[in-house]
Amino acid sequence: MKKTSFFDKKYLKRTAFWAVVSILSIGLVAYLSYHIAAGFEKDVSTMFARRTTLRSTVTCDGYIFRQETPIAVSSYNSGSLYSALEDGEKVRSSDKVAEIYSGYSPDIGNQLAAIDRQISMLENCRTLSVAIGDTGTVDEGIFDTVVEMRRAAETGNLARESSYHSDLFLKMKKRSVLIGEISDFSARIAELEAQKESLRSGLGTLVETVVSPASGYYYSECDGYEAIFSSSKVDSLSLTALNELISTEPAPVEGTAGKIVTNHKWHLACPMTKEDASKIGGVGGEFRVTLQNNSETPLDMTVYSVSTVGDGALVVFECEAVKEGFDFTRSQSVTVITAETTGFKVPVSAVRIVDGVEGVYIIDEIKVGFRRIDVIDESGGFYLCREVTAEDEAAAAEPGETAGPEETGVPAETGAAPETEKAEETKYIPWLRQNDLMITGGTGLSEGMTHLPPRK
Repeated sequence: MKKTSFFDKKYLKRTAFWAVVSILSIGLVAYLSYHIAAGFEKDVSTMFARRTTLRSTVTCDGYIFRQETPIAVSSYNSGSLYSALEDGEKVRSSDKVAEIYSGYSPDIGNQLAAIDRQISMLENCRTLSVAIGDTGTVDEGIFDTVVEMRRAAETGNLARESSYHSDLFLKMKKRSVLIGEISDFSARIAELEAQKESLRSGLGTLVETVVSPASGYYYSECDGYEAIFSSSKVDSLSLTALNELISTEPAPVEGTAGKIVTNHKWHLACPMTKEDASKIGGVGGEFRVTLQNNSETPLDMTVYSVSTVGDGALVVFECEAVKEGFDFTRSQSVTVITAETTGFKVPVSAVRIVDGVEGVYIIDEIKVGFRRIDVIDESGGFYLCREVTAEDEAAAAEPGETAGPEETGVPAETGAAPETEKAEETKYIPWLRQNDLMITGGTGLSEGMTHLPPRK
């Protein structure tokens, strides 16, 4: 009986042959692509098209006006004051904000303040519902705090980074309460109280417990300008009146244990030129404003009033943001973003005009391509070019042009035009896109080239 082979040897040979051919073909293409691209890099200078934003700004001095109430203490000179809260923490009337001890130890005082903040946070958590609820808002707050902590660490602001730890602790505990993981903080509070008693022995006698005279936001230091730069004065504030306030001597701060800001709305008075004020416009406009001592925390502000005197002007902004750890030093340099324009950053040297179309050459896989641009601004040797979205593509082709299959998404064979019509049509030139590799230096360029001439 004749035996039949389990495998078809001819089939195996054919399969092996084509497998080897495929591998060699792929390798050849990769080899050629690599060396052509390498040739590009040696002969020309290139740059990726990246989305960027140009900002027009106004820089001036700014003066902070708030509704502030100093906290007077009778035993200020009898010992050392230790704040129990972080600047900007919200308090109710009669809440403890600081303690005065007969002894002095900054390290122990700081530890006591940190424990007081934790106890206050846990007490606040007790008022939350223990029923499982929506944690979306708390989760967003946790994320924001972590971002701020990372930003503070990157900028070397270790003091601010440390202040975020307590905030993160509270938000994590709130989340635990909302999802039902924690319902009783009594044991932890008792543990913290015991730590306080142990630490207090190193500060001597407790002379006075300082409480808040009103509800609001606590700040541990006064500067003497609380009554001078009061929000109650902004309605009648003029450039002349502001200069008078600036020259006023501040009140003495001895005998105070900080202050309470009783209104979350505050104002920023900015003297500037009349020309700069015209860039901001009138009342009601909204702007992103950055104060020098808080460069990592820009704020959204609304124009409250605008007044002019000769070539000068006074613009007053209103803000409702009160952030813990925000530096409210009375006078700071201010930057106001008056306009923002987003597009692709293109070197002037890269721009060419081909057949009346302004654009740039790019490296498109292994050949040279041409992409049109629409210049909307210029700054520092660069053009800012409009980004054309997919929705704009249909309107991007001028009369007599037609978008290719790649741009329209329609197969080439669908809706094919007669040859006579094609002859009359002009080739559609795609727009520059994000991450296109632009050729920024080189001569003798033309679309379709696979080898570039040396740069001169």
